[in-house]
Amino acid sequence: MFEIAAAVRERAAALRKRIAFHTDAVQAPNTLRMDFAERGVDLLSLSAHKFRGPKGVGIMYIRRGVPFLAQQNGGGQERQRRAGTENVAGIVGTAGALRMTQESLENDSARVRSLATTLRDGILSSITRTELHGHSERRLANTVSISFDGADSRDLVADLDAAGIMVSAGAACNATTIEPSHVLIACGVPLEKAASTLRFSLGPDTTAEDIDYVLRTLPAIVERSRAKRTAGVAAG
Repeated sequence: MFEIAAAVRERAAALRKRIAFHTDAVQAPNTLRMDFAERGVDLLSLSAHKFRGPKGVGIMYIRRGVPFLAQQNGGGQERQRRAGTENVAGIVGTAGALRMTQESLENDSARVRSLATTLRDGILSSITRTELHGHSERRLANTVSISFDGADSRDLVADLDAAGIMVSAGAACNATTIEPSHVLIACGVPLEKAASTLRFSLGPDTTAEDIDYVLRTLPAIVERSRAKRTAGVAAG
């Protein structure tokens, strides 16, 4: 995101215009230094539960001087940017969690990256017709996004959840339709492949035993989903 912010600054300078840059950085605190003030980011969003803070609390960083239109008016709280009584306990808990996360960043990030690499390599080597999304190295340490050709992410999410493994399909699903991640689609991933993609997110509490369990459990679930889809196509 910092490279993109720099590119936006350069483009703004070339056009002699001011272009505000906002980034949704909810996954960043566990793996990146939050020195965004020095990197040209104008606005940045964080969610406390992503770094072991209280649920329902968020952070919006606004660089001084960046125009901001309040969407909730009333009292003068939050420097006139958001009216309403502050959630003091939530604010304190969020600040404490963010401080702890950043203080242990190097050790936690290295450990999680090692686990994520084990997970990634294990899936790609043990399950055929799989593909990693994104760069193999230049990526957040804690996330792995892989497509399983011929499988349905809805089946995979449901069966993994039943096995005690929580993953994301990056989709809004219901019984009749599936909307794959718009990010994958924007990156040029074919619709069918995007609809077979899972995202695995690791955290400070993830263990090597957790990764081993996923690698033991996932292959059979993928094959079951593929067989189900094949049978459905044949029946159709």
